[in-house]
Amino acid sequence: MALTKITAKIQPGLWAAFSKQTDALFLKRAAFLNHMILIETPNLEDDLDGRVLSTRAKRHIAGELKRHGAKAVNIEVEQTTADALNAVVERSNIVRDAFINRLLVFLRASNDLLNNLEIPKMVDDRRLGSGLESMPTSPLKAMEAARDDPLFYIRNFLNKHEKLGVYSVALPRKLDWLACYLDDKEVPGTKAYNEEQSNLEEMFSLLETDALKTHSVGKRAAKK
Repeated sequence: MALTKITAKIQPGLWAAFSKQTDALFLKRAAFLNHMILIETPNLEDDLDGRVLSTRAKRHIAGELKRHGAKAVNIEVEQTTADALNAVVERSNIVRDAFINRLLVFLRASNDLLNNLEIPKMVDDRRLGSGLESMPTSPLKAMEAARDDPLFYIRNFLNKHEKLGVYSVALPRKLDWLACYLDDKEVPGTKAYNEEQSNLEEMFSLLETDALKTHSVGKRAAKK
């Protein structure tokens, strides 16, 4: 298969941690990333479900990625892998590097990430649901199973409990640099965002007014 290099801007700490783990697992990093990008690109497109990122949202995500110090890394992949990913990126207008960073974050699946999304840390946890595939007893077959779909259990949990996917589930706002899609109302500075904030402020104001009224009525009733 013809190979090509894609240059991705990846947060240095994330790349260092990912590299350390893959080295410890004796993985050929380039081949592994080629495989992961290839099998996850269709899942990315499914999660986007036809949505197209606005120019303002794209600029915001790219800016957040830059603000987190992302540095250029060359990744060698098959030409077909690059073509498939680029086609999805073009159709959806997403930040390609945000997808690659997000993929690495979910592959590492730190305890902080799992806790934030309330995903069980062990495959035998009942919250993962019944009927899910179990891991083979054979060590090499277990490695093959994990290789073929490393995000299987995480994806199934999110699909079942959040009705969302790996690339559409919301992460804390401080992780906007990992966003594959953001609605304009989530992007600071846009008209939709300002209107959303105004609506929220109005809602909180009404709630506060109602709370004060309830408090006043309670005090009058107590005096009687």
